Amino acid sequence: MKYRCIMVKSVTYAQKSKKILENNGIMAYISKQNKGDQYTCSWCVRVPYFQESTAVKLLEENGVKMTGYIFDV
Repeated sequence: MKYRCIMVKSVTYAQKSKKILENNGIMAYISKQNKGDQYTCSWCVRVPYFQESTAVKLLEENGVKMTGYIFDV
């Protein structure tokens, strides 16, 4: 299965994201992002690629601060 990594600004937002998504039926995993110096404080919230748009919408509605970057995993 393919996944997308939605970047969030802190571990606190990553944990909040995981809880929000799982409460809405979206399996989510969090991990520290290490794509480079520009993402040093960012965390990855990994979701199935076909649920990316729903996940982003849920996170926006719940006030999660995202970096704006989304990557293939």
